[in-house]
Amino acid sequence: MAYFPLSAFADEASASLDGQIAALKANNIHRVELRGVDGKNISDFTHEEAVALKEKLDAAGIKVSAVGSKYGKIGIDEDFAPHFAAFQQTVAVADVLQTKYIRMFSFYCEDREASKEKVIAQVKAMADYAAEKGLKCCHENEKGIYGENAAQCLELREAVGENLGVIFDPSNFLEAGQETWAAYEMLKPYITYFHIKDHSAAKGGVVPAGQGDGRIAEILKDFDESNFGVYFLSIEPHLKSFEGLSAFDEETQAKLKDSVAYKTNEESFAAAADALQTVLEEVQPIKLGVIGLGNMGGSHLYAHRVGQHKYLRVTAVADINPERFVNSRNQVPEAVTFDTAEELIDSGLVNAILIATPHYFHPPIAVYAFSKGLDVLTEKPAGVYTKQVREMNEAAAASGKVFAIMYNQRANPRHQALKKLIEEKDFGSLRRVVWNITDWYRTQEYYNSGGWRATWSGEGGGVLLNQCPHNLDLWQWLCGMPEKIYAKCHEGKWHDIEVEDDVLIYAEYPDGATGEFITTTGDAHGTNRMEITFDRAQIIMESGVHVIEQDQPTSKHIYECPKGFSRPGFTEYDLEITPNPVGDHSMVLTAFAKACVTGDTSGLYARGEEGINGLTISNAAFLSSWLGKEIALPLDEDLFWEKLQEKIASSKAKAVTEEKTAGDLTFGASS
Repeated sequence: MAYFPLSAFADEASASLDGQIAALKANNIHRVELRGVDGKNISDFTHEEAVALKEKLDAAGIKVSAVGSKYGKIGIDEDFAPHFAAFQQTVAVADVLQTKYIRMFSFYCEDREASKEKVIAQVKAMADYAAEKGLKCCHENEKGIYGENAAQCLELREAVGENLGVIFDPSNFLEAGQETWAAYEMLKPYITYFHIKDHSAAKGGVVPAGQGDGRIAEILKDFDESNFGVYFLSIEPHLKSFEGLSAFDEETQAKLKDSVAYKTNEESFAAAADALQTVLEEVQPIKLGVIGLGNMGGSHLYAHRVGQHKYLRVTAVADINPERFVNSRNQVPEAVTFDTAEELIDSGLVNAILIATPHYFHPPIAVYAFSKGLDVLTEKPAGVYTKQVREMNEAAAASGKVFAIMYNQRANPRHQALKKLIEEKDFGSLRRVVWNITDWYRTQEYYNSGGWRATWSGEGGGVLLNQCPHNLDLWQWLCGMPEKIYAKCHEGKWHDIEVEDDVLIYAEYPDGATGEFITTTGDAHGTNRMEITFDRAQIIMESGVHVIEQDQPTSKHIYECPKGFSRPGFTEYDLEITPNPVGDHSMVLTAFAKACVTGDTSGLYARGEEGINGLTISNAAFLSSWLGKEIALPLDEDLFWEKLQEKIASSKAKAVTEEKTAGDLTFGASS
């Protein structure tokens, strides 16, 4: 994706820093591209002034996206030495302001060809110096400078090299007489960030984004499809206001007055910000709310901040622990915070949610969201007991909304390659599957880190409900659902906990195949090895996927071979694994967002309704262990619920139990 954090040249709203901060906050913008501050150009700031400026911005929660310097905006024949010395000082200022970008230009020149060598040398000198200090110079095109149109900007970028970034400004290209899409396609691989202003010849100049000929929405939509990363959208309004006309003489004011639509600079700034928000509604139409900001919720916010998602913006977050909003504001400051799941769902700020709460709350939050017409992606597991999850699935079906579950292991390239192999190859019937997955080692401190962890009322289980939902899902995704389960779930065997931390599951399939699933959080040096035996192949998944493909089925060879110790002929090979461009979780979230946009759910890695399958296996394993007998599937959901209540009644977290089993969403915002 392009994570598009909004920034702005706030000196167009106000010359004073206080006025700029107020304008940014009024428009939910948390970054600024500094140009003029209290009447002084940022290029003229001293180190001490930069320190004071940074302190004030920090206090206001405003970060600096770039230094909007004036370097390179002199004639090519002017003395470069003092210009470069001032530039070096501004690099030091940018470092104080903790930004990595410095906007620059490429010098005014009358004879481009004659000036080419000198322009490149001077731009390169600045770009290379900034790079040495850990910053990046970003070139902005402008009418009259060497890099005026896209071809000239590209020539400059290729000559200077990777130390020079490219700022894409649609209005500037239009003013230079160039259609923006052609310019965009030429410079697309090198764009560092965007200046957002539009231009309309018919309307007499600069207009708010989306109201001119800049094709801004089309460009940003394509960029979002094509890229992963963080790309600032820096609003540069350049809209005329009555207030701003005072800078002109009376004759010019009279000429411009009819074209002015805004009474104040603050009003024109707000109009530019509102217009960009409207454009983003089209570019990234999914407004996502993240409910629960613990380990998983926080990791999703981080992935969003570093630009690993497409089609979506995180517009709201919820958690019952206000301390977690510190992290959410650092990651995605534009996201509005809520204390409960209900408040976020009812806010109107989101059209989809991601649930990252303790397990018991996944179904009730999802059901409530469906009732409000929202699409839902839930973290694993789908819930704690299948009876509750079945109700969630029914609510999803009735709503007609997109429903997915965060089975990110399905997006793992190794598992994708294995699934494709099984589907495309005729390996015959399944004979046996053995998964030894004992590398989930956890210390006692891990279990002590949260009061809800490793309790029947808080988490609903241990290794099967916390660590292994992905594995249980992969097991049935690759091999199908068994028909019988016999299990031994040792509770508190290796830790001081009330739930299972050591498990052996034996499964039987309708056609006679068998399965074994072994897991624990108590082996310091465990393993993760899956063996799937088909009639005509054996597949071993460990660090990679190794395939032993037979010339003939075992069922045929075992009876027809005249030699007692002979084996079928075979070939061996390892599957080629192509890495994902981003993390597996991000692949799932992007697929979910795309389904929400298009209505086509065929690209989902896992439909939410499928979450009941792996949970059925774990519920059956618990019930088998509690009753000491084999459990046939489908299991008796009422019996499991009854036995689970007995476990909850003896749980250490009894005080929370009644709230959780009642489905109180107030508790559903923390994980």
